[in-house]
Amino acid sequence: MQLTKEQRTFIVEKYFQAKSFQQVIQSFQQHFPERQFPTEMTIWRNVTRYRTEGTSLNLKKGRSGRKRTGRSEENVRIVQRALTENPQISTRKSGLDVTKSTFNRIIALYLKWHPYKMHVRKAKN
Repeated sequence: MQLTKEQRTFIVEKYFQAKSFQQVIQSFQQHFPERQFPTEMTIWRNVTRYRTEGTSLNLKKGRSGRKRTGRSEENVRIVQRALTENPQISTRKSGLDVTKSTFNRIIALYLKWHPYKMHVRKAKN
């Protein structure tokens, strides 16, 4: 179970005050009796993360997984330039070194354009 913000802050503050894992564990048990005390490794990781990142919060969210290389700023500029030159360009026949799905994502998410042809329907009477 993950530690809350309050618990992470408590661990880091107590470690900087005491400089002892055992004192941090004892203080943690007294302050949070319903929670199992953290291991020395957990304390060390939180303190190290605070020193390197400036926070002991969990920053893994949004950092994990493969990086999105297809939608780089360079590719967005290339697609935008191609569309301003020829708005009727086909996603498959664009001649750009971008896959059609990436091309469509760039158009929809970054440029806020519609990657398909709009059809006008007859008005109701």
